[in-house]
Amino acid sequence: MSLVLHFSDSHLYADKLGELKGICPYDSFRAVLSHAYAKFPKPDVIILGGDMAQDESAPTYRMVVELLREYDWQVPVMISPGNHANLSILNASLIPYLKVLFSYSEHLQLPSWQVITVSTHERGSVGGCLSDRELSRLNTLLSASGDLPTLIALHHHPIPVGSRWMDAIGLSNRQELWKIIHAFPQVKALLCGHIHQHFDAVYEGVRVLGSPSTCVQFTPGEDDFAMDNISPGYRWLKLEEDGAIRTGIERVEGFIPPDLSNTDPY
Repeated sequence: MSLVLHFSDSHLYADKLGELKGICPYDSFRAVLSHAYAKFPKPDVIILGGDMAQDESAPTYRMVVELLREYDWQVPVMISPGNHANLSILNASLIPYLKVLFSYSEHLQLPSWQVITVSTHERGSVGGCLSDRELSRLNTLLSASGDLPTLIALHHHPIPVGSRWMDAIGLSNRQELWKIIHAFPQVKALLCGHIHQHFDAVYEGVRVLGSPSTCVQFTPGEDDFAMDNISPGYRWLKLEEDGAIRTGIERVEGFIPPDLSNTDPY
């Protein structure tokens, strides 16, 4: 069995006191990490979902590394970039530190599984798109992996989740992704963020999992933007040797936006 931890949509600022919708992303992310370390001190891999840095700045990306280093996690760290990202800054200020301090990878082979992360970042867009390069890379990795059970992590949701406003900013070229997945039955699950809520469905035989934000949560099933009265959290996954997946959501107390009626974009 291999244990995966997924932290997504942290929306951090370089200013540790910065607030988003009335809560402090730094404090909520730190609380989530503390909870995860207490409950799962020895994961096999950590996946950082997209939208880590609300301000997309180098100091904020380095802050992510500093926070991870507070815990004795000697494990590989993977990233699935999303819309709130500056890839040039991320590549220069985050990934080099992860390579030195952790074992950074975009493709990780575990004893009985493989994990692949892909970028759905599309410059200037809130929605996501898999570039031709990413689609080709994914196809190549899957072609070379035989029947090894596979988890693919991406930021934008690859199927509708039932919220009109959110589904309008999902993965725009999901048909191209599913065309590849249909050719490789070893793909057991897709893991996404972006939706700021728990999601668990099976689509065309493949499990699709969405994780909560370590910051503000969105209300499921709403036509328009709405924040949920629920605490931040993260997802854990236990990848079994027989290809099965056990998974769940953990949450920390507090960090509820004081004004849930605030529908201003951020």
